[in-house]
Amino acid sequence: MKKEILNRINALILQVLFRGFRVLYKNDGRVRKEIDSWNDGLTLKLVCGPGGAVLAMRKSERSGVARLQRAQRTAITMRFKSVEGAFRVLTGQIGVSEAYAEHLFMLEGDIYQTMSFVRCVEYAEAYLFPKVWSGRILKEVPEKKMSALKVYALILLENTR
Repeated sequence: MKKEILNRINALILQVLFRGFRVLYKNDGRVRKEIDSWNDGLTLKLVCGPGGAVLAMRKSERSGVARLQRAQRTAITMRFKSVEGAFRVLTGQIGVSEAYAEHLFMLEGDIYQTMSFVRCVEYAEAYLFPKVWSGRILKEVPEKKMSALKVYALILLENTR
């Protein structure tokens, strides 16, 4: 696939992931507990390769996380080495732990809080991917606290302002 198409898909998935964080913060106590454990005002950035899609967010007391439009410096940055590597992770072809083992991304920042962020990603994957799919990329598939269909509906309705 062409890099531009992969980049657009990555950007769409990052939008769904961000909205999923907000929905799960409100509806899944495990995600709320993880995000509440982050330092106040913590900023995170996911960069999908050079020139790739970016998700930048900050811990927000009101909604769990708030999207940042421009975040040059963040406390934690996960920087994928390529758009293609990010695509493999974001589409569930491989898990974050496998991507780490394959050196597909670089991490800048506090590893402890990054692991909490990764746990939130894994909870989101458990809801967003079918169980058979998430079972391939997660060591253990977390129990869902609500139906995946309801999560998708709430994601579509989520106001990200």
